[in-house]
Amino acid sequence: MKNKLKEELEQIEIPKELHMRAKLGVEKAKSEQPRRTFKKAIVFPAAAVLFLIGSAGVGAATFPSFNHLLSLVSPDIALFLQPIETTSEDKGIKMKVVGAMNDDEMAVIYVTMQDLTGNRLDKTLDLYDYTLTDGHMFNSQIVNYDKDTNTATLRIQANGGTNFNNKKIKLRISSFLSQRYKHEGIKIDTDLSELKNKNVDTISLSTDSTSGGGGEITDQLDTGESIEILKPNETILSLPKIKFMHVSNIGFVNGQLHVQTKWSDEDIDSHGDLYLVDPSGKKINAASKVYYGVDKSGKTVYGNNYVEYIFNANNEDFSKLKLMGDLVSNGNFTKGNWSTTFKLHSVENEKSVSFNEDFGSWKATKMTLSSLGVTLYGKGHFKDTDNIKMSVKMNNGSSQSLESLQNFSDNKSVKAKFLSSSPLDLSNIKAINVNGTHIKVSR
Repeated sequence: MKNKLKEELEQIEIPKELHMRAKLGVEKAKSEQPRRTFKKAIVFPAAAVLFLIGSAGVGAATFPSFNHLLSLVSPDIALFLQPIETTSEDKGIKMKVVGAMNDDEMAVIYVTMQDLTGNRLDKTLDLYDYTLTDGHMFNSQIVNYDKDTNTATLRIQANGGTNFNNKKIKLRISSFLSQRYKHEGIKIDTDLSELKNKNVDTISLSTDSTSGGGGEITDQLDTGESIEILKPNETILSLPKIKFMHVSNIGFVNGQLHVQTKWSDEDIDSHGDLYLVDPSGKKINAASKVYYGVDKSGKTVYGNNYVEYIFNANNEDFSKLKLMGDLVSNGNFTKGNWSTTFKLHSVENEKSVSFNEDFGSWKATKMTLSSLGVTLYGKGHFKDTDNIKMSVKMNNGSSQSLESLQNFSDNKSVKAKFLSSSPLDLSNIKAINVNGTHIKVSR
């Protein structure tokens, strides 16, 4: 398995470790998040990023593909889309950029992929390696799949904002996954209560060997602290009908349950989560997880073939808990070269609002509003445990909660964007509510 490491270059290449670093800001690890790519480390509701700044315009009538896209989104959202009609074909698959839009922080691009000769596409289509000029922090999501025409419609999101203004940008797709299969509720056969008093060998994992992580362990990763993990490959626990991963060690370290898993190189982008289940059926998710590699001598190295799940469950009766997993594998990996260039319009002007707030791990010093939502800027480190409630109140008395969040921390600089499920009319916003505090917006 190739490593995924993202570097921002003038012509951004989606590297192998891109999405792992994005994971550090995710509220919880979910079973639909990839094990090694973190393309979905940040997940939005279907409507949350279906719009950006722009206008469908008169030319839309001449673009059949764009008109079909409009039928897939709400009328309000459709009005904000910019029609684009550029195509690229390789290996019997045609890629077409249909529409796009952007604001000061991000762009959304709608793309169709149509298999003209086979059945390599399906409703589980997931882009694997793709690039976009001047973009970073990518993710993609399938919007629609038409079985009759073998056509998938995808939404690609990229941070970059004003970098895209009136520029020709190049989108290239190099590979994708399909035929995804979910393995849900897989029971791992082990008696957890016997592990409580069993000594296990551990080693220190330096941050140089980690390719990512999430949860409570984030602070240790950020500060470069070493992390105590299980000694690799001390046991083998196979999962029923699962060939692409197994448990390679399990035990308690400093009062926390560690479950170390090893993933096969042969199954590209297999991923998933482990969790505990109590007698009532309640799930107990891992408090942290960390990714790393191991060489032939058993020494940890930079990589991602090992994932260690760490549970805080000191007060639980382990004789009554079951260890289970929800896993995902992909049956088809297609390579090709689909590339096209197009131009994005200028973004609209955002509205700045005076705002200062201390959230503990970071301090917000600025707020901006756009049709996409509300963005907070500040200094510090955004934590997974941050629970910020954001809503917008309109002049007509209605309000809208902004429940989708994208956050990015770099060199103690924080940017947290709260996305709206429908376009916001900036001229009609009366106030912003942040954790119960009302901030008036001037007209």
